[in-house]
Amino acid sequence: MYNANINQTTYIVMNPTNELYAPLIEAYNHFNSALFENKLPNVIFTLQRKKGVLGFFSAKRWGNTKGNYCSEIAINPAYFANSRMIEVLQTLVHEMVHCWQFCYGKPNNVHYHNMEWAKKMISVGLMPSTTGEPGGKITGKGMSDFIIKDGKFMSLVTELLGGDNFHLMWVDRYSLPKLFDPVIADTALNDTQLVEQTGNPDSIEFENIEYLSDYEGQETTVASEIAAQNLPETFLIQEVAKKQTRTRYICPNCETKLYGKMHLNIVCGDCNNRFISDN
Repeated sequence: MYNANINQTTYIVMNPTNELYAPLIEAYNHFNSALFENKLPNVIFTLQRKKGVLGFFSAKRWGNTKGNYCSEIAINPAYFANSRMIEVLQTLVHEMVHCWQFCYGKPNNVHYHNMEWAKKMISVGLMPSTTGEPGGKITGKGMSDFIIKDGKFMSLVTELLGGDNFHLMWVDRYSLPKLFDPVIADTALNDTQLVEQTGNPDSIEFENIEYLSDYEGQETTVASEIAAQNLPETFLIQEVAKKQTRTRYICPNCETKLYGKMHLNIVCGDCNNRFISDN
């Protein structure tokens, strides 16, 4: 029960909801200042569980009684416990680039990641990739990304995690297995030069590719493990993923969607294009 006589500052510090969201707000402000010149507006953070999705950005999702709008960045807490802190921050910055493009660029639609978005990602130190690893296409739907070793993101993560003050104070005990190990790849080019100096941006070659799990002892990974990694095994309750019974298919031209069993061979009657699986 809330006691009105309790000092307000003390109440805020001890409130679990505030403790849950405070690190996300701190990280957002940290990256906004260093990567986006503090030009990104405030957003509303939500925690939403969706299988296979680490996070998403939703423009102007919220409104208040005064007629003001606010965009949303959702983070999936189901992957927190089995992830490193750098993965959470990687997801956050990915969604912040979507926020930047909505405010100052020209996004295609809510699903497609275009070249403008890809260039901005590269400039902040994250390389877009359909596979999440070097060799994937840098534009398209369902994009992931990997870390550019000497990029701005890696430097800023090291700065943020280099002390003992930043960490997640609360972790969802019903955790899902991590989707991937973060990839760090070295390259001779910086920022948007990766795109501007390459005739075929989908064939960019990287060297010295490393997975963070094999990156022990490096200064860049100091304090990158979240607090849950030190908790007893009985603390976490591994959630069993439900068996998927339906697959979503999308026409690549008109974006008509339909659901059916796996491995269907379907052609769009309007466009004469073969539907592709989006799962």
